[in-house]
This record gives sequence, structure tokens and C-alpha cells, in this order.
Amino acid sequence: MNTFTTRRATLQDVGSLVSLILEAARQNSFIEPSLWPMHVEAEGRVQIALERDLATPERRAWFLAEAGGEAVGAVEVGLNPAPPVYELGGQPAGLVGETFYARVPDASPALLDAAEAFVREHGAAVTVATCPAQDTRRLALLQERGYCPLTLWMIKAVNTRADFSPAIRPAAETDLSSLVRLNRQAQEEKRRANARFWTPHPDAPARFEGWMRHSLTLADRELLVSPANGGARGFAVAQPAGLPPAHDAAGLGLLDDLAADDWATFADLLNAAQIAFARQGRTTVQAVCPADWPERREALEAAGFRTANLWLILEE
Repeated sequence: MNTFTTRRATLQDVGSLVSLILEAARQNSFIEPSLWPMHVEAEGRVQIALERDLATPERRAWFLAEAGGEAVGAVEVGLNPAPPVYELGGQPAGLVGETFYARVPDASPALLDAAEAFVREHGAAVTVATCPAQDTRRLALLQERGYCPLTLWMIKAVNTRADFSPAIRPAAETDLSSLVRLNRQAQEEKRRANARFWTPHPDAPARFEGWMRHSLTLADRELLVSPANGGARGFAVAQPAGLPPAHDAAGLGLLDDLAADDWATFADLLNAAQIAFARQGRTTVQAVCPADWPERREALEAAGFRTANLWLILEE
């Protein structure tokens, strides 16, 4: 049996880390090429991001697993503030494993131990781990350690001929009160799905309205509404997605802020958003769905989405 040691990486380890991160990225790209395409400048982007991460040790950490003096695995862990509309008691959320990779699979438990210890030492309110849906080995390890699905990241190819109601139109400032109402309803469903992660902040309505007002001024996204008498019955924000630096996010769109009074309107907005993404030059759309919100998941699956990536939360 191999004996592994783990330690926190430093700037002197950048070369070893870059190699491991690129191996992990190529593995993800092989699993889901439409979600994780490799960037043509992956190596340089990874090195720049690593040097930035290692210069902010209070928020991010990388750990190496070594066997016989050779680096055989790496894991990334970050301390992220709660989104402005949610409340984590003033504590950060620990996010494990945007990169979580071992050339020797037996090293994975030791890497997870190191990442979890970092999260605990820094007082995070929750510990969340990422896992590609098809990485059955990592998923089994996380579930054995007490992690349960939290968020489904679901994808599909953009349908450039998606049919939707001609009544759907760009949002305006006069729609903001409806967006706040619809988002409040969606927040309650998320709270029901997992109150530890999705408890609304007391100032959530005002914060969300401010963010939507600002979003109306941003050229990189489209806010769409399905109008109703005196307001809107649904809205969607078609926006760019972010990916780790080894991957090229140019073709990926994100649907996170998406809510409706009924599932027929929800489906209509999904189609309208796909046309918006096509205008933006996106080829794949990613939608966010709480794992324990079955109606939303079923609506997304009916529209052709499938789960490609997972966030799992450590139950304590």
C-alpha cells in the first residue's frame, strides 16, 4: 500500500501544481467537452491564477499529496462569502475541489482530509465539494464521507430554433418589483431544499432589486420577462458563465436567476433564453438547480437538460 503525505503548497510548488491541474482539466474536458473545453492558453492562465491564489493564503489554499517525494495529487479549497441575498451567520462557505485530482486514486482521501481541516480551522459555516457527475470514484468518496447533493449544474446544447411566446420581452425598471416577488418565491423553495445553505438574508429583497437594477445596465447579459397584467409572471437572466482558468468559457451561458409563477412560463423562458444565448454566441447553456427541488429539476430535464456537475454539502 502506498503511503501518502499531504502539505500545503507554496509558490515553490507552482510547477508541480500546474502539471496536476492541467491533467485534471483534460480529464474533465474528456468527460464533458461542451462544459469544460480546454483554453488554448490554459497553461499560462493556470500559472497566473495559481500565483494569485498562493498570494492570498487567508482565502484560498492548495494542498499536495506526495508519495516518495513526488507530487501525485492536488486539491484546491476556498473560503467564499455568502451571496449577498443569503445568510451564513457572517461566516464563509468552504468550497472544496474546483480542482481535486490524484494520479493515484488512493491519495484522494488524504487530500480531502487536508481540505476539510483547512475549512474547519477557518470557521466556515458549511463545507461544499464539487464533483463532475460522471466521476463515480470521487462521488463515492464524498458520499462515504457524509456529503449529500446540494446543487445540480445542468447543461444542454443551445437550440437556436427554440420556440417561445412573442410576448416575452426585455425587462425594464418597471418590472423590478415583479422580479423581487418572483425571486422571493424561488428563495423560499431553495430554503426548503437546504436551509443551511439557502437561508435568505434579511435585506434580500432590497439587495436583489439593486443587483437587477444594475444588471439592466450590463451589456454581457439579457434580462427577459414574461409579462402579466400589472407586472411579470416570470423572468430569466441569460448571462455568461465562469470556469476555472484551464477552460474556455466563451461558449458557455448561465441561467441562475430564473423564476416563474408556473412551469409553462418557466419552459417558455428557458426557450427564450436559448435564443438570447445564441445571439451572444454561446453554444452550451448551464442551468442551476437545487438538488432537492424536484419540480424544477423535472422541468429542466423536460427541456433537455442533464446534470453534468454537482455541488455536495457535508452534513453535520
